[in-house]
Amino acid sequence: MNSHIPSDVTSKEYKEWRVSNLEGSGMGEIHLVVSTVMLSYWCWKCKTAADYHRNPSQFNGQSWSRVLFECLVFFVPMFLALTDRFVYETFAALVATSIYYRWKIPDPPYRHDKWAPDPRAVAFDKTYVEGKVTPKSYLSIYRAEMMLLTCFCILAVDFNVFPLKYAKVETFGTSIMDLGVGSFVFSAGVVAIKPFLPRRVNDRIVTATLSHQLRAGLWTALPLLVLGFARLVLTESVDYQKHVSEYGTHWNFFFTLGFLPIFVPLGMFIFSDLRIASNVLLVVYQGIYSLTPFGSWLEDAGRTDMLSANREGVFSFVGYLAMFLMGMSLGSEILPDAPTFKSRRMRLVSVLGVWVTASICLFLADFVCGVEPSRRFANASYCFWVAGFNSFMIWMFMLIEEDIDSKLPPQFARSGRPAGYDVPLILDAVNMNSLTTFLVANLLTGATNMLIETLLCDTAQAYTILAVYTLMFMLPALLLYHAGIRVR
Repeated sequence: MNSHIPSDVTSKEYKEWRVSNLEGSGMGEIHLVVSTVMLSYWCWKCKTAADYHRNPSQFNGQSWSRVLFECLVFFVPMFLALTDRFVYETFAALVATSIYYRWKIPDPPYRHDKWAPDPRAVAFDKTYVEGKVTPKSYLSIYRAEMMLLTCFCILAVDFNVFPLKYAKVETFGTSIMDLGVGSFVFSAGVVAIKPFLPRRVNDRIVTATLSHQLRAGLWTALPLLVLGFARLVLTESVDYQKHVSEYGTHWNFFFTLGFLPIFVPLGMFIFSDLRIASNVLLVVYQGIYSLTPFGSWLEDAGRTDMLSANREGVFSFVGYLAMFLMGMSLGSEILPDAPTFKSRRMRLVSVLGVWVTASICLFLADFVCGVEPSRRFANASYCFWVAGFNSFMIWMFMLIEEDIDSKLPPQFARSGRPAGYDVPLILDAVNMNSLTTFLVANLLTGATNMLIETLLCDTAQAYTILAVYTLMFMLPALLLYHAGIRVR
């Protein structure tokens, strides 16, 4: 941190100093902590399947007891892991509980004729409809859990219970919040491919035109850009603390999210291979950054005009765009309904291949070329790290679902499962209105910091405030879900 420490811990200067020049933590620790979201899903999935198989006719996946269990298994481990308390104990408890409930799930009937067609495969293949994109439960749960993690961290970082090694690093390094920002963009890209996929309309397979894609992109971008300008005006008017080197003087994350859906259709119109486009864009950006004076200007220039004042937000957008395209590339492989049971299982191999490729690229960029990850500039190492971690986590979610659902009767191979079996109610609510949840969390974060001196709170007070905050940003999503309303 800086050598000069402001004396007043309640001052804007101290709050900005506190999160400046941070160095983060190692990737191993980050992966261990964030992997609790995967273990929470495994634990929930095993218990849900065990409850269903015990009494299928009486199973109610949306009862109050189920909702309370969801809060226990998804929120408590997140609170403990992200505040660096009992991380290993939490990890061990989730693993042990998952193994216990996994053991309680009965095996499917024994197939005496191993050469006979698998009944699940036959039922799955018969229900395929070309051009149909049904929701993928593992993806819905993963995106919702990443959203919960992000929303929790944006307020928790303002309390002393949140380790600063998990907060965003100054320039180079890795942290949980750095990973959260990238995961937000990558996971958004995975589902953003949906409007570009061929779909069935009046018994015909059609693809959206460029004009339709641009209109859809503008419609998606408009509320995000409005929120970006609103955040800019509000933070300036109330003199809210701001870490300038994060995105720049005026830029914020909503602007980055808002411009992505505008640039994507234009880029795909020019070159449609997402995997190649994202990697070429990233290599060119990193080459210019590392081999020209542009890198030195980006790191050390003064803030003398609009461009230099917002250079982090403006130029990191190139990296985030490449990351978004990587997510879209992965989404193009896993979002369309698989035509056969075998092809669905082969997607596990495909996603694992994405993780291996991204890990190799990260190794070459970071350990061979010496390009340390930087969220501030969204460089190549950072993008490959985020893409690799997210693809591996999605692969794990797919593997858990494939394992547990293999115990279901053949008629449930593709769909028809009872409500609450595939996706927890609270996560389904968040996923249904994720942007609304994120907006509410940002508003509550600002209000909390203006009304409460968070750095003066002791541990008990901090946990209480964070628990109330979590319930409050979840409440609108739950109410909208109950009413069947999808805002954004």
